Amino acid sequence: MKKDQYQLDKVVILSRHGIRTPLANTIEFLEKASPLKWPSWDHAYGYLTTRGGVLESYFGHYLSQWLEQQNISLTPENPDIYVYANSLQRTVATAQFLVTGAFAGYDIPVNHKYTIEKMDPIFDPSVQDDSPESKQALLKDIDDADKAESIFKNLAPAYAMLSDILDYKSSQLYAEYQCDFADIPYDLHFVKDEEPELLGPLAIGICAVDAFLLQYYSAFPKEQIGWGKITSHEQWQQLIQIRNHYINLVFHSRSIARKNSALLINMIDDLLHQKNNKVNLLVGHDSTIAALLGALDFAEYQLPNQCENTPIGGMVILQRYRNKASGEYLFKAEYVYQSFEQLYTAQPLDINHPPQHYQLQLKNAVANSDGFYQWQDFETRLKEFKK
Repeated sequence: MKKDQYQLDKVVILSRHGIRTPLANTIEFLEKASPLKWPSWDHAYGYLTTRGGVLESYFGHYLSQWLEQQNISLTPENPDIYVYANSLQRTVATAQFLVTGAFAGYDIPVNHKYTIEKMDPIFDPSVQDDSPESKQALLKDIDDADKAESIFKNLAPAYAMLSDILDYKSSQLYAEYQCDFADIPYDLHFVKDEEPELLGPLAIGICAVDAFLLQYYSAFPKEQIGWGKITSHEQWQQLIQIRNHYINLVFHSRSIARKNSALLINMIDDLLHQKNNKVNLLVGHDSTIAALLGALDFAEYQLPNQCENTPIGGMVILQRYRNKASGEYLFKAEYVYQSFEQLYTAQPLDINHPPQHYQLQLKNAVANSDGFYQWQDFETRLKEFKK
């Protein structure tokens, strides 16, 4: 069957925000983890940067061309797009830049529910049920995932490398714990209305690696990125294992992913059943994407030309197609993202210079020879969350 027999009917795009500054609540943490001076930023903590905005506008430009290629043409008279973001500066600003890059001059509202810097429950990864049973279920998920991943992932070299980069042995944290970085004790912080945290080397590690990545994506001078101690792609690959592992354990684990994603999945289901708005853009966080993919039972994946599993500015595009011959509906999901190199060099994107596309797979479902699933395979998963 020829692929031109499929017509894209509707899309829901879930994007992570673009390049931001480090989060305010990690700064003190990081200062205790290293005696070295962290670079300063010229934007408020946790905000989308100017460079982040430029890269999002590039992404938006590509997105509009990709939609045109799929025969979805948006006009000023009929924009046919709905945009909704978490009510934080970095998510709302990301949506604004994406829309500007895609449809400059169009009156397309960027919807958000609250005043800026108030978390929207749809995107909030905070614990809502802090019962002992819920905590135990998450601990079991974390333990199971940790055992499964440890078969092919040993974080000891990454911890040793990070310890050296931070000069951890000269830090306040070392004075407090008096042990190697990898031996800092683990503890699950699981408190209602607060984000779950797996305290210990993973939590310290994700904060530090995140800070280094933001320096890299922001094209800081090389002597400032990890104080000049990160000099190879192999180092990045090893360090980012810490970040990927933390996100996978804390947000992708099935019990918490299903709880955290329930409101979002209901929203996605509603958007897919509305007759208007062929294009729906939602902007959240890495935790949002990780939880959604865990809750809907997507298969594990490794993104080509990227070290992060949930790269900054990347988006999961949920696509409903119609088979022109039979009229049946089909499903495909892609992770569309900028490569490690594209983010560092701030490469403009267009249909001839595209971002990376990676097709995501559903567990317990079989795609046809053209890579499409039966729509029912996906819709059934959505309906599990319908209240």
